[in-house]
Amino acid sequence: MSANEHCLILVPEPTNVVKELSLSATQIALLNFEWHYETLVLFNSTLWCGVEMFLKSYKKNTIVGKGTFFPKFAENTKQYVLFVLNVADMVQVLKWMQKHEFDNTGKCIIVCQSQDIDECDEKKAVKVLWEHKITNVVYLKSVEGEVVGYTYFPLNDTDCKTDVPVKLTNLDSCFNETHRKICCDIFSIKLKNFNNCPLIASSFIQQPYMNIKNGVPSGANGDLLGILAEGLNASLRVITPRIGDGWGRLEKDGTWSGSLADVYYDYANLSITSAALTLARFSHFHMSIDYNSASVVWVTNPPKKMPSSLNLTHSFQLRALIALSICFLIVVICSLMLRSRLWYFYSRVIEGTRPRISVVFYSWMICMGLPSTRLPTKPAYMYMVLLWMWLCIFIRTFYQVSLITVLQANYYFREFETIDDVLDAGYPLGGGAALKDYFIDYPIVYNKWIHLNTVDIIPMMRSVSKGYEFVLAMNMETAQAIISEEKINVHILPQKVVTSPTVIFFKKFSPLAASVNRILVNLVESGFSYKLHEFYTAKVNETENTLEPINIDHYTGCYVVLILGWLISFIFFVGEILFNKKK
Repeated sequence: MSANEHCLILVPEPTNVVKELSLSATQIALLNFEWHYETLVLFNSTLWCGVEMFLKSYKKNTIVGKGTFFPKFAENTKQYVLFVLNVADMVQVLKWMQKHEFDNTGKCIIVCQSQDIDECDEKKAVKVLWEHKITNVVYLKSVEGEVVGYTYFPLNDTDCKTDVPVKLTNLDSCFNETHRKICCDIFSIKLKNFNNCPLIASSFIQQPYMNIKNGVPSGANGDLLGILAEGLNASLRVITPRIGDGWGRLEKDGTWSGSLADVYYDYANLSITSAALTLARFSHFHMSIDYNSASVVWVTNPPKKMPSSLNLTHSFQLRALIALSICFLIVVICSLMLRSRLWYFYSRVIEGTRPRISVVFYSWMICMGLPSTRLPTKPAYMYMVLLWMWLCIFIRTFYQVSLITVLQANYYFREFETIDDVLDAGYPLGGGAALKDYFIDYPIVYNKWIHLNTVDIIPMMRSVSKGYEFVLAMNMETAQAIISEEKINVHILPQKVVTSPTVIFFKKFSPLAASVNRILVNLVESGFSYKLHEFYTAKVNETENTLEPINIDHYTGCYVVLILGWLISFIFFVGEILFNKKK
């Protein structure tokens, strides 16, 4: 059933009037109610006559009651017919419905049956209906023996009045077989035109979604809000949270804080903050259709930078290192074969000899670019040595070309991939209190969660970028915007907390939701809301590998290799002298 449901009120009169009221209610219900949904019929026990006539004529699924029972079907009921004696009786029925959280955006027919016209005064009735935010309503009463119907259109003029009854001039057509279609649109969407009356939206400054300057919103949500206000012909007013800060959360004492509190306590008509959906938010508020999505991610300090001495190992990719290792392994295998008995017998056949120097050492000298004073005399061996020389020249050339860039770059140790890696490292974690609900089935995270107020999230992110060991749960687009603006270095874990649809929050069963959704559907289907998001969202590389001027630290690895080579050479030199003396 659509969200544009309404309510009808009937008034008791002499028997023929009661009959006409009941028939009018029946015709309106038959032409406007969804037959596959049940209709709740509430009445005063003294008004059974009109109820009985309605039920005999309607003949659809109904739930009949006197408002003295506990309804288990409240959330699923969106069609109502109320038979009341007077406005005071209607007030009691509506209070009972409000107490049990019936959907007041549903279609409602109210029949006021008092013989005293003043007791069914439409102005008083409309005022009560607006207090309960029931707008999709038809109010029926009798005037001089004739059935008269009323509805109302909140904010229907520039005076921003909400309780002016409007008489239904085409009500008689509902009884005419040839003009029944006129009554099929009797429950139209209200609040489509604010007539420049104020539309109050609650939000807070949050990159890249919302920025408020001189009361004018901008950003992905700010521009969208401006379009909605223009579509509703409303005067937009943006406020920041009166109670607490940020998106809004349910406190331990049952109260609300943040932007959602402005909606909950009627300071604002709606809240637009790109907040992630949680069970508490879903249960306590009415939501628009989703117009985009938002990801909440883990942000932690960047991995530690590798010592510059290890930069030498980054000149080649892994596959190149494997290929080089295989080449040297082949040389070692060849050296071992030349020392084996198999080669001894084979060399006698081909009249060859074993090499007098170490093949491995000789190959390494060539690879390092040292001059080769002797070459093999046999052509086959000489070609092999020359090919090895050419290969080593190419390896050294490619290595030296890439070495300058490698020495200037920064390389980091292994980054965190999942929240389990963070927990194993012993990092504390936390973020907005509402996000904690996502880990209610993950006690390791739930019990360690540290609550941060919204105003503390960005400062914590800056501290994390400077090395503070903490894992922060925050909006991914906001994190990327801060990274882009302030050029800070943090690490965003690939594992996300959640990707949630973004919606506009209204008070529970707000009649404004249908009007906003009517505009929002067109914006979403045209892709406009996604284009706004793309326009304001910064795409940055979180660990951009920028080049730095080369200094003495970048040559640390080179000096270490050089000194280590000298040390090994000196050890072998001393060992050779001692060995020759013993000989």
